[in-house]
Amino acid sequence: MTFKDDQTIIEEAVHLAESWQKRANALSTEQEKALQHRMAKLLAHPMDKVLLTRMMDQSFRPSRASRVADQLRFLIKTYGVPSFLNPFETFLMYLFRYVGVYVPALSVPQVIERIRQDSRYAIVPGEWELLAAHLEKRRQEKVRMNINHLGEAVLGEEEALHRLYTYIEDLKKPEIEYISVKISTIYSQISPLAFDHTVAVLCERLTRLFETAHQHRFVRQDGTSIPKFVNLDMEEYRDLDITRTAFVRTLEQPQLMDVSAGIVLQAYLPESYVLQQELTRWAMDRVKRGGAPIKIRIVKGANMEMEMVESALNNWSLAPFDNKLDVDANYKRMVDWGTQPEHIRAVSLGIASHNLFELAYAYVRAKENGVLSGISLEMLEGMAEPIRRTIQEMFPEVLIYAPVAEKDQFINAIAYLIRRLDENTAPENFLRHSFHLEPGSAPWQFLKDQFIRSVNRRDHLPLAPNRTQNRLTEAPSAVTSTFTTGAFINEPDTDWSLAPNRQWAEAIRSRWMKTPDDSPIVIPVVVSGNAVHADRNHVQCIDPSQPGQEGSRPVVVAVCALANPGDLEQAVSTAKADPDGWRRMSFKERHAVLSRVAVEVRKARGDLIGAAAANTGKVFSEADIEVSEAVDFLEFYPWSTRRFASMPHIAASPRGVGLVISPWNFPIAIPCGGITAALAAGNTVIFKPASAAVLPAWLLCNCFWQAGVPKSALQFAPCSGATAGSHLVSHPDIDFIILTGGTDTGMRILANRPDVLLAAETGGKNATIVTAMADRDQAIKNVIHSAFGHCGQKCSATSLLILEKEVYRDVDFRRRLLDAAASLSVGSVWRFENRMGPLVAPPQGALLRGLTQLEPGESWLLEPRNLENNPYLWSPGIKWGVRPGSFTHMTELFGPVLAVMEADHLDHAIDLVNQTGYGLTSGLESLDVREQEHWKKRIEAGNLYINRGTTGAVVLRQPFGGMKKSALGAGIKAGGPNYAAQFMRFSDRALPPVEPVRTENRWTDLVQRWRNKLLWNKWDHPEDIEKTIRAIESCLCQVEAEFGIEKDYFHLRGQDNIVRYRPAGNVWVRVHPEDSLFETLTRIAAARIARCTVVLSLPVGLDGKLEAFLTSSEGKRFLGNVPIRRHTDETLTQQLSEMNRLRYARENRVPEIVYRKAASVGFFISRAPVSMEGRIELLHYVQEQSVCNNYHRYGNIGERGIVRDSD
Repeated sequence: MTFKDDQTIIEEAVHLAESWQKRANALSTEQEKALQHRMAKLLAHPMDKVLLTRMMDQSFRPSRASRVADQLRFLIKTYGVPSFLNPFETFLMYLFRYVGVYVPALSVPQVIERIRQDSRYAIVPGEWELLAAHLEKRRQEKVRMNINHLGEAVLGEEEALHRLYTYIEDLKKPEIEYISVKISTIYSQISPLAFDHTVAVLCERLTRLFETAHQHRFVRQDGTSIPKFVNLDMEEYRDLDITRTAFVRTLEQPQLMDVSAGIVLQAYLPESYVLQQELTRWAMDRVKRGGAPIKIRIVKGANMEMEMVESALNNWSLAPFDNKLDVDANYKRMVDWGTQPEHIRAVSLGIASHNLFELAYAYVRAKENGVLSGISLEMLEGMAEPIRRTIQEMFPEVLIYAPVAEKDQFINAIAYLIRRLDENTAPENFLRHSFHLEPGSAPWQFLKDQFIRSVNRRDHLPLAPNRTQNRLTEAPSAVTSTFTTGAFINEPDTDWSLAPNRQWAEAIRSRWMKTPDDSPIVIPVVVSGNAVHADRNHVQCIDPSQPGQEGSRPVVVAVCALANPGDLEQAVSTAKADPDGWRRMSFKERHAVLSRVAVEVRKARGDLIGAAAANTGKVFSEADIEVSEAVDFLEFYPWSTRRFASMPHIAASPRGVGLVISPWNFPIAIPCGGITAALAAGNTVIFKPASAAVLPAWLLCNCFWQAGVPKSALQFAPCSGATAGSHLVSHPDIDFIILTGGTDTGMRILANRPDVLLAAETGGKNATIVTAMADRDQAIKNVIHSAFGHCGQKCSATSLLILEKEVYRDVDFRRRLLDAAASLSVGSVWRFENRMGPLVAPPQGALLRGLTQLEPGESWLLEPRNLENNPYLWSPGIKWGVRPGSFTHMTELFGPVLAVMEADHLDHAIDLVNQTGYGLTSGLESLDVREQEHWKKRIEAGNLYINRGTTGAVVLRQPFGGMKKSALGAGIKAGGPNYAAQFMRFSDRALPPVEPVRTENRWTDLVQRWRNKLLWNKWDHPEDIEKTIRAIESCLCQVEAEFGIEKDYFHLRGQDNIVRYRPAGNVWVRVHPEDSLFETLTRIAAARIARCTVVLSLPVGLDGKLEAFLTSSEGKRFLGNVPIRRHTDETLTQQLSEMNRLRYARENRVPEIVYRKAASVGFFISRAPVSMEGRIELLHYVQEQSVCNNYHRYGNIGERGIVRDSD
């Protein structure tokens, strides 16, 4: 038998595609032509597509017609009336905008129904009578139907089992032959890390589906009776291996050997070709053993937009091919393999495409190989009916994939519609060009050339996957460090969907899951370069997953020596002396060392994860993220100091000795960040880790020492809080303290050392607000992760859920929130299926009260329980009906308790958030950009998150830190461009360079006038004036370059990460008799340039040149509306409640009485030397804020996509 060559196959396929297209054009009805015309107009106006997706996405969210009408009017006003509407529809749109919006009860239902009707071609009605009628119509047309129920997102096990039941009932109905199932709809707790557990659950549920399908038969129109069929859809890349494995393991069961089932493979994934070969060989062996054949449905892949977003957010390689040519070539490569006779006997093929060239190619290949009976040509419901009818004239085996949704569930079809709209309007997609497509036309020639190129490309494609991260074999080096490249890139987390990384996790568990008989790790005190363990008190580190109960012994993973007072005194003396010269090194030299530390931390990733799990009960997926953050700190902080250190007009030097006090809840990242910032600034460090997290702290310090940080520059001093307070915090040679911990701890530090520079990130009572305009599925998912990740033991965790009235009273929302939380598996950290591990310690105090008691008006939506007789293990709890001002509303609980409150409207919700007095993180779930902007203006928090969880801040993307009770000190954000600079001292060497400013204002006028007077010797104090002029110019430049603009350092696809500065508020400039004119005028000018309100506070009895200037006409003109008040130091302290910040010119000019009073109320005094450099000086008058906004919708980025795709 002679086979045709590729050129002949290509020619026949092109000829067949041409004939099909001509016939389809002839068969098109007037209605179909009108739809094609409409779609062509839509594609000609990209903003119309944006409006259409926005209307579909937002119109179905609120239940109140007036709210929907308001949103629709806003969208039409923003994007205009779409051009693809016919004249009558355009008239109706204008009528709605100007008249119908005032009678929403009448107009909104009509608009909503119109949107539904416009989607009816793609979504089959799910009401049974309508669906059954449609199925019977298709059966009479001899069209096979594959139905896919579009239900709500499956967030919990109750919903997953309901969906499973729905599928089973579908298979029992005589009218239904074939269903498609996504694994995420039958199991809500899919976890790539818990691979075997996930597959086992799926196998059990798939078994029920496959058995039901095999037990029921479908009668075709010709009377043929066949078994029902189940097809596994493929979703996101991370589910690929799970889906494939569950499919094979389920069908390998003896009772299912005679069952046929199908699976989808996506051609846009390079590895799909290899997976096809593996599945085919397995199926051939299965058939040889007497088993039934399977089916592979080959698709291009419809999740590209979301895969691109996930790749960008995680810094992972894009899993699919990044170009359509390779996707098309892989598709044909898969068709070639699948249509070989020996393969198709075991694996039939579903050729799913609307591209006539692809369908024709598969048909010609199959015919050439004599296997036409082994393929089906498959299309989507309503997408290309004329083509379907055309093909069916010559090839009867046509199958339609039909998404199904009931009228009241239409909102659940939105994601599908948006994905299809994205896929079918992509620039190179066949359907984009198919409207009025004629063979021989320019669009036809383009598609033909694209087809031929893809055929010729088949044999040149790679076989390996694009995503190849492998923790087992990676060899970290400094080649990619910020020291080497000069560019900062966030460290990627581990991709648990990759098999080698799961094997790596298993190895970590094997090393670190100890038994009572294992010898504990011995952890010494390290001071003055010496490791000391003997003759010290010790603390045991007990694995909270294995604390010993019911007669069993606890697992002690480590025994740590505790520093005594003598050790601490020696540590301070050594740090001050700096015998190894860390402070004398250049910034560049320190940068090189710290980049080497980053390499060591990368190497130690597995052991750091294991230590965090064993010592603090942190699940692997959470601990892994911490290691990435630690690496980011090591690469970023020394890189960020270079901006300040490289200023030739500034002398930058270390502050001296830093004390880093770290918490137990982030035992890797937070201590690493504090240590690195202090070291990068040139300081020596004494590190006091949390007693409950000394093991990962010990491993972390070893990374620093192994990379070259001297043990005299970083000393390890574990001890009790009381010992540290008495001998470290109060020590006069400690120049600054970095603390992450409770507000009460920070206040005790200030009571001990009122004058110490304290940079403290303290507590938070963080809230997420959900409005009626929220995607409620997304909101539940984000809130559950934010509230119960690491058992709620994150300072950024969502503790309050504030629901707008409509959402609060939404019974379905309440049910699904409960289902999602109740479905979280809780238990030992060594069992990977557990999403929540143990608490770091048995609950007590406020947390115990929160877990076990209800306050007046509250009820348990989900009551927490102590599990397995382990005092560390608690299931999540949700309190409903929390009252304003109550204990639950106002108290930080720091555990797995979520408090739910009702708000009348958005402003009421914001008030409830701001009333807590905390201001760390805050979240908003709303698709309305107006609500987003209003919330951003009013909410009082350091880190704002829109349509995203409130935890998981990433270095430089979302610099982290709060305001109000959530911060003590200057409030400069960790992981931001200014954090390490606060641990440096700056002095002016020369006048700073300045650039012309773009904006003219009173300050530019003042500068011009003063400089002119300086030129003509009209000043009594020319040096002070010259320095002040340059300081004002520098501040004006820096407002335009830094402090007055919003910056996004990354511009990630699908996510905005804005770093911005807000005015500090009411700034009091306090004058000391020794202050120069320059020091006084610059502080006033800088504060006003930063848009603060300013009060000038003079000591009683001040006279001299400053007094003379201030009372002069020029001085009054300079001050403008700045009031002058006179205070003694004592009366000044009585005014602290009126100010947001108090600015002194130097540290040694702040009286002790002012320090003490400020410390007693946690008030920060800004007292660094006044600088002419605006980049430094303006830091005293601003408050940093991070705003993260997940603006994409299912990967779709709206008008941003138009901008990104344009030249």
